[in-house]
Amino acid sequence: MNGDIFGLHPLAVPPVHAVWPYALAAAVVVIVFAVVMFLRRRPAIPADVAALRALEATRELIARADAQSFSSQVSTAVRDYVEVAFGVRAPRRTTEELLADLMHDESPVAAHRDELGSFLAYCDLAKYARFALSQTQMTGMLDSAETFVRSTAGGAP
Repeated sequence: MNGDIFGLHPLAVPPVHAVWPYALAAAVVVIVFAVVMFLRRRPAIPADVAALRALEATRELIARADAQSFSSQVSTAVRDYVEVAFGVRAPRRTTEELLADLMHDESPVAAHRDELGSFLAYCDLAKYARFALSQTQMTGMLDSAETFVRSTAGGAP
């Protein structure tokens, strides 16, 4: 046999001074990730506060007399509130389905079933039938939605 082919050599372990930059880079990445996650975490806003803020944002639509957009946004704000506050899947359901789930006797919404039903019916008329709401009617709907949220906020789990 020729001596030109050598056997396997043992694995070369990198010196300690060659590993620390990688360890430092990994530590920096972990710290940056932790800081970003901490800063992105927002304090939980109670469902009633979020709903009232969303309802307040619809006041400009009353001034513009945009009944369809107004009723859509007001309805969404109330439905989102109901979903978060009462644990009922609300945004993708029909008004009848939503009311059926909310109207059992021990529900905090049961005392407001008539107001909520008529409010959602008006929203549906404006959203789907393009019913022309006056500014007075839109203001009344907004007041009704705000009253509903405030009156049921204490009973929400």
